[in-house]
Amino acid sequence: MKMKCIVVDDEFPARALLQDYISKFPDLELVGSFASPVSALSAIQTGGCDVLFLDIQMPDISGVDFLKSLTRKPLVVFTTAYQEYAIEGYQLDVLDYLLKPFSFERFVQTINKVNDRMLKEAAASASVVAGGDSGTDLDQFIAIKADHKVHRIRYENIVYIEGLREYVSFFCKNEKIITLESLRNLENTLPQNRFIRVHKSYIVNSQHVKSLYGNMLILEGVKEPIPIGKSYRDAVQAHLFEGQK
Repeated sequence: MKMKCIVVDDEFPARALLQDYISKFPDLELVGSFASPVSALSAIQTGGCDVLFLDIQMPDISGVDFLKSLTRKPLVVFTTAYQEYAIEGYQLDVLDYLLKPFSFERFVQTINKVNDRMLKEAAASASVVAGGDSGTDLDQFIAIKADHKVHRIRYENIVYIEGLREYVSFFCKNEKIITLESLRNLENTLPQNRFIRVHKSYIVNSQHVKSLYGNMLILEGVKEPIPIGKSYRDAVQAHLFEGQK
């Protein structure tokens, strides 16, 4: 299933821009685009919305007042030309604040925040359903959102990760999972005693490294070698082969 999005903005160019940006993400689905909050109310309250892109300055009712009136709130991203509403937006637990005009790159950052929030909520729910995992067990896996599902992948099963612009591919022992994420975020999130950045496009699990061949790493179960970037070579050798000649 896809993440359902609704756009509410009284200006047509603003709605058209968001519609175009949303269409570029395979995991996002635009289920409604409205010129007024009142028109969008039914779709939001019936649960047909995961993410609401909401303008603030509108004729009938402001986005702030409209958000306060909702009894069933999706994740909300304010889109506005007025920066002074930022503080009030965060007080209302708004996920992000897009200041018009905003670029596609800035929109990608917002979607990353959406995915992070949904992953955290899903992981928390999974822990409750399981009766409360121990801290040790929770340290052994990463939660990844793909195809509107949350995958719990144990670190030991990840062989390597490849960056594909705003997406990454997790190459695991028995599956491949593509998700909206950045290698930079993963480099800071994954345990550094297990994973190392070896190239601008690759992170590898050191447990699956068989050998170093020139500027290439040979990994268990992987036919093609993984390149090592020049700026990463010293760190890779220190991490993988420290103390060996």
